[in-house]
Amino acid sequence: MSTPTPAGPGHRRRRAATTLRLGPGAGSDGASPRLSALRTLDLLRVLLMRGLAPLLVPARHRRASGPVRLRRALETLGGGWIKLGQLLALRFDVLPEAYCLELFDTLNRVPPFQYAEVERVIRDELGQEIPDLFSSFEAKPFGSASIGQVHDAVLHDGRRVAVKVQRPGIDALLMCDVALMRRVAAIVDRTPLLGAIRSRDVVDELARWTREELDYTVEAANAIEMRANVRDEDTEHDPEIHLDHTSRRVLTAERLDGVPLVDIIRELRADRDRCTQRLRAAGYDLDRAAENVVWNFLNQAYAVGVFHGDLHPANVLLLAGNRIGYVDFGIVGRIPPEVQESLGRYAMSLFGGDASAAVDQLLRWLRPSARTDAAAARSHMLGLTERFLDDLEHAPARRREVLARFQVDLLSAARQHRLVADPAIVLYTKVVLAMDAVTSELAPSLDLQPLHERFVSELLIEGFESAASPPS
Repeated sequence: MSTPTPAGPGHRRRRAATTLRLGPGAGSDGASPRLSALRTLDLLRVLLMRGLAPLLVPARHRRASGPVRLRRALETLGGGWIKLGQLLALRFDVLPEAYCLELFDTLNRVPPFQYAEVERVIRDELGQEIPDLFSSFEAKPFGSASIGQVHDAVLHDGRRVAVKVQRPGIDALLMCDVALMRRVAAIVDRTPLLGAIRSRDVVDELARWTREELDYTVEAANAIEMRANVRDEDTEHDPEIHLDHTSRRVLTAERLDGVPLVDIIRELRADRDRCTQRLRAAGYDLDRAAENVVWNFLNQAYAVGVFHGDLHPANVLLLAGNRIGYVDFGIVGRIPPEVQESLGRYAMSLFGGDASAAVDQLLRWLRPSARTDAAAARSHMLGLTERFLDDLEHAPARRREVLARFQVDLLSAARQHRLVADPAIVLYTKVVLAMDAVTSELAPSLDLQPLHERFVSELLIEGFESAASPPS
């Protein structure tokens, strides 16, 4: 089931047009009328410039396609609209394929906010000044996004930490954007635009994720749970959380000493041979790193049922010994036990060549709508699965391409037959696609399917609640 996506994170380098404009009165107690008015005007302006105006130009003369215009519109709006684009990326059950793949590259880069604001937030949240909490604290952040920015610091006991500080007023901005999205959803849901999917459900899912991302204590709890669940410390490392330096708007975690995969991927694209040689001289093995990324996910999803839900390469680091380190636990996927077992049976049936049994498990995660023809949906899914198995057998050199096409086709078929996917499976699928986009960049010629098959075999022997042994 582990498959690459044709266009992964960072597929095309772009400059984001995102700006966050927090008008006076925007605070943690909610969106002010002035902010709501400003965001509504922003939405109307971007809709006119990015949506309606290009339609007045003949299609052959348009400079950008519909998917590109949508991505640019969301990046221009920023705030919650960036989050919406990231949520819809790879939701082939909601949008056509071209739109999904384009939205996968939605950028979330904004300028950092002033250090004086950092000091104020930390003082308000933790009740002490920065020198009382840290022996050193870098004023310039090493990472900045729409919700917060991250600073290097050292605790008084000498331990290095990363301190994430929330952007002032961002909660009001996101609350305002979600309210606007709900108004738009009310209009969209009167049309057949999204098939069986209610756009209000998508917005509600975004609102839930956003609430959790805005409360750093939720992220801290997720990180602590992920760290406790680690099955193999030789392949996975999740940072320790310092709860006495953590609150709703400040998160302090162990600073991982590693190389972000996003930096490695950028260097590989520039000069693969030179990058590989440099990393090898430093003791890194990209094949083993790719194997460990997959092995960790399989343990998280199949053996535990709790997995990192935002596997962007900026959130994954290559550590010494080719261990994989994870950061940013704002989104964590949780697979119910019955779905977890069904996933295992699906993989076992698929690897065993039993297309019919695999489709039976697949349809357990898809809810039919009133307009779904169940027999036609099953027949379509069965045909796709049989073709996939045949292609896999006769085109082993194209295994990753075949796997990618199969995953996309299944989600597109769900949309065509107006089937609604289980939310846990939607997130699972998005992470699988993101994971394989990353591993395809790290080790494009490495066949990871035997690793996946061995994991499933060992897990079935040991039971779904036991850990499998690490790659040898």
